[in-house]
Amino acid sequence: MDTIGSNAQDLKASNRMLVLKIIATHYGLSRTQLASITGLSKMSISNIVSELISSDYISEFENQKEATSSGRKPLSLKLSEHSPCICGMLIERDFLQIALGDLSGTLILPPVNVPLDSNVLSSDEVIQYLYQAFVTLKDSTSRNIIAIGISSIGPLDSKNGLILRPPFFHNIEIMPIISEMTKLTEIPTYLMNESNAGALAEKLYGDASSVANFLYLHITNGIGAGVVLDNKLYDGEFGQNGGLGHTSINFAGPRCECGNAGCLELYANIKQLRYRIQELKYLYPGSPLTPLSAPSWIQILDAANTKDTLAILALDQFSTYIAQAITNTLNILDLSTIIIDYPFNVPGSIMEDLLAQKLAILRPQPFYHSIKVQKSTFIGKASLIGSISIVADKIFHFELPLCFS
Repeated sequence: MDTIGSNAQDLKASNRMLVLKIIATHYGLSRTQLASITGLSKMSISNIVSELISSDYISEFENQKEATSSGRKPLSLKLSEHSPCICGMLIERDFLQIALGDLSGTLILPPVNVPLDSNVLSSDEVIQYLYQAFVTLKDSTSRNIIAIGISSIGPLDSKNGLILRPPFFHNIEIMPIISEMTKLTEIPTYLMNESNAGALAEKLYGDASSVANFLYLHITNGIGAGVVLDNKLYDGEFGQNGGLGHTSINFAGPRCECGNAGCLELYANIKQLRYRIQELKYLYPGSPLTPLSAPSWIQILDAANTKDTLAILALDQFSTYIAQAITNTLNILDLSTIIIDYPFNVPGSIMEDLLAQKLAILRPQPFYHSIKVQKSTFIGKASLIGSISIVADKIFHFELPLCFS
């Protein structure tokens, strides 16, 4: 790892935050390892660690795995169980999820899940559900909650803290989520598109932490995307980027609700998958999908991962559509990796394998470099972990101050 610290006195705060971030994102490091990673002197590391321990941000523990030949267990470092925590909120079309996590992105309590019924809700009602869950979690911990991060369906205006009429979301026009939550909780609150939040979680805490340029693909009821460029999340001017599902793959196609024609989501969705299965099932009477009138995403992926031909054929068409949209993105942005996330965890990698095959055809070597396609580190949880990442990232970049003793 590159040496990225400095011993200069005027950079004391930067070095301290650097050390805190590394401890938060790399569990169980020793002081010696910290000195090697940062390039700081052992004396500087010792002073910073002592300050972080006295401020109750980190603590020491005996590392059983690193015991020496003499049986001595060296002291390793981790976040303190008394360190401040973050409230993460996830807003989806049919449910809300609220959780508390620490600077490592680890949830410290089970999340509060709030299903949203089919009755039309007002903006105020949704905000009250979030606030009540926040109060429940706050009363369940003695730790200080320093800020709230909100990961939400879009479109939204993150700069002004507004959720802007998401499709099929209770006919809510404009939700001033940031001003209202800040007023109710009296702590800083931040908003980000759920796909961008998922990408941030992958970069800060996931397997993509060492990947400089990647596309995070969020496949749910719609298809969203988050982009990391040169090791930084690209959030745009108003947080309205990432709408891969509303890029056109057929200019002569049907008109989408967004106003565009031939949008990806009109072709790559669960309804079209089911239609494809119904269209072909008479050829595959032995498929587990054949007797199902409306197979779920999980059932389709499960069948495909067991080599069911009908499921694979349906996903093959689905992957073709997505690969076309991704290729358009790759022709603009030079990315190395695609990370796919779903709202559920299904064993196997059929979707990733199919997409990698399609991209290899559309972007043949040696004219293009190969693209790695992998499953999310946080399958089903990336957007929730991402809501915590929003705040953690601001802390690590001095946009939200911490107090030190």
